[in-house]
Order: sequence, then C-alpha cells, then structure tokens
Amino acid sequence: MTRTLEHIGEIERVVGGGPSTRDPVVVDSWRRCVERYGLDPTRAQEAFILPEAELRSHRQQSEELIAIARSGLEALYAQVAGQNYVLLLGDRSGVAVEFLGDPNFDHRLRKAGLYLGAEWSEPRAGTCAIGACIATGEALTIHQTDHFDLTHTPLSCTAAPIYDTRGEFAAVVDISLLSSPIDKLGQTLALHAVAGTVRRIELANLMAQTRDEWVLRFSRAPEFLDVDPEAAISLDGSGRILGMTHGGAQILARASGVDWRRSDLLLGSGRDRPPDP
Repeated sequence: MTRTLEHIGEIERVVGGGPSTRDPVVVDSWRRCVERYGLDPTRAQEAFILPEAELRSHRQQSEELIAIARSGLEALYAQVAGQNYVLLLGDRSGVAVEFLGDPNFDHRLRKAGLYLGAEWSEPRAGTCAIGACIATGEALTIHQTDHFDLTHTPLSCTAAPIYDTRGEFAAVVDISLLSSPIDKLGQTLALHAVAGTVRRIELANLMAQTRDEWVLRFSRAPEFLDVDPEAAISLDGSGRILGMTHGGAQILARASGVDWRRSDLLLGSGRDRPPDP
C-alpha cells in the first residue's frame, strides 16, 4: 500500500509542476496522460486485449510489414528469450500485431498485456514503452514505476520505432520483462538490441521496395557497409531521393538543416553528391 500511495503521489506532484528525477520523456508522458487523456493514477486498469475480429483487421493492415520484419524479429527474440523477454510488434495505434513469448508463461503474459492483440497506446494504457515511442518517435525504455498505471509497474519495457521508406511512423518493436531485478540502466543493452533490429528491418523494407533505383548506404565502419549499414537512401537515375531509412532521413535532415520529421522536404530532393554522415 505504501508503494502504491508513493507512486500516485509522485505522479500528482510531478504533473502539478513539482521537481522530478525521472527521465523527461517519462514526465512528459505522465502529463499527457493526465492533461490530454484524462487518466487518473488512482484507478488501475487491467491490460486491454482487442476482440479477435478487431485484431484480425489490425494484422491485415500490417501484413506486409509483418512479413518483412519476421526474420529480424525472430533473430532478436532468439537473442533475448533466455533472459525471459517477450517481443511485441505494435502497429501505428499501439496494438500488438505480432508476439513472441514463452508459452509456459502464456496466462501471465496475457494478463499483463504482453500478448498478441494487447493495446499499448497512451490513451488506453498510460505511460508505457510502445505508447511513449509512438508519441515521441524515439527509442526508449519505460522501467517499472516509470509506468503511469499501477497495473504495469512491475514491467520493464524497451521500444524503438520503425519508419517506412517515406519517413512516416509505421510500427514499434518492443521487448518486455514481466519483472526485472536490475535497474533502468541495465536495460541499455536491450535498447541497443531493439534499435539494431529496427535498423535492419527498415533496410529490408527499403530494399524490398527498390527495383532499378540506386541505393546509397552509410556506415561509420566500412566493414559493415554491405552487411549492416547505419543508414540508406534510394535514388533514381537523376539523383532524386525516392526513399530512406530513418537513419537516412536523419543524415539528409542534418545536411539540409531541417527537422527529420519533415520528410516532405527530404523526398524528391536531389544533390550533386551524397551528404556526409
């Protein structure tokens, strides 16, 4: 009971303008939950699993991305399954359209929302990794009491966004633990693993949509340029930019002096030479 009251009190104090040692992304999310979505930290909500028909619709809309991402997701899960992580692929609205987890924990995972069809948008679940990732467009970790809803405070969740070739937010890869004996800093390796998987999925998606175009790859380490580049951009024969990974969008944005979120300013542009990474 004491921890419950402390958690509620901290959220109310921080949202009211009080100081906090939490990451800014957590504080901002708490404020959105209260001020934008009208959520109440005193009211714990069970995880929400979509009805089968609604889940089927979400999966159909994400079918192409799921197919492209599957090998990358399976490789990531193989890396982290031994540490009892669960892997979710969330769509644009925060619904888990793909799930990899230990069937021995099936009941516990479903109850916790770490399951196919769970909705992890901020308006539904409060502060959580998938929801905050959708809100910010950035990779992040939401660890235990970073979560807004008391129901989710045992969880430790790390997520990174997938962007399509036009720079639009497409999906979220998340790996989560039912409970974690280590502090938030201990999730740094998880964050790197998820970000690396997302980078490879974006490259696979770009290559799948590339036919006769040129593809420029960028890497700080030349030996990884062909196998695991940090960024890629596709161009037509005249040098016009047709598509990009998120890393490619960031390179173009820095070179152009614009916000990478303004993909409309990046696509279709041409250059005499590729920008320096």
